[in-house]
Amino acid sequence: MLPPKLGVTKLVRSFWAGARDIHDGLAAWRLWYLIGSAEMRRRYARSKLGPLWVMVSSGILIATLGFMWSVLWRQPLAEMLPYVGIGLITWQLISGVLSDATTAFPTNSHYFLNQYLAASSIIFSLIYRNGIIFLMNILFPMLIVLCVGEPLTAYSLLAIPGFVLLAVTCFWSAFVTAILCARFRDVSQIVISILQVAMYITPVVWKPEQLPGASRLLFYLNPFSVGVTVFRDPLLGRTVPLEMWALAIVLAFVGLLLSLPFIGRYRRRLIYWL
Repeated sequence: MLPPKLGVTKLVRSFWAGARDIHDGLAAWRLWYLIGSAEMRRRYARSKLGPLWVMVSSGILIATLGFMWSVLWRQPLAEMLPYVGIGLITWQLISGVLSDATTAFPTNSHYFLNQYLAASSIIFSLIYRNGIIFLMNILFPMLIVLCVGEPLTAYSLLAIPGFVLLAVTCFWSAFVTAILCARFRDVSQIVISILQVAMYITPVVWKPEQLPGASRLLFYLNPFSVGVTVFRDPLLGRTVPLEMWALAIVLAFVGLLLSLPFIGRYRRRLIYWL
């Protein structure tokens, strides 16, 4: 067992090592931009529409689910369609980032074998790739909001800090997930299984106010609910409770700070696990 002083010193060193890795990754933005762009071209190679297929398939899914849930919950279609649309696209961003994180380092192992590379560069590349797909997909729901939803106001601008909080949370969550999955390959199956279940307990196609009183605690305890709510609800003119904003801030920045020692300690060991 390490003496208390030595243990604290090692923790601080790991913290700064993690922060330095993220700094180096940000500085190498050209590299992760090229990695992310190359992956998008590879996925849609020899396709006539390319990434536009993502927009088409998402539009069909939103229209279908919005109509079905409007009928099932007996809600106005003009209200349910934008709610489901923005919620679904936001969920696709979260699940896409975490799903890609499960294979991020093994898939890009050749970059680590040939040169020094900040581990965060790979995470930034998958955030960039999924972010571009998100921006393409969000166009259709935003058109729905402008046509049939509540008019956008100054309150809608709160979606911007909401998205920033969501992006920070996705970043450190993906980084930690990618390291764990590189070390323990079975963790990737656990993450995929959790994502499959989490969509149904996250207010993507249902509203929190439809829950019974005692069950609403699960809404606040679900971290996925926090990310979806702080981005979607301002755009729809729905009031976001202050405790939800507090949870989003804690989840984003406190989570990032707590993850830095873990990242700093194990980033150097990645090369042995790939």
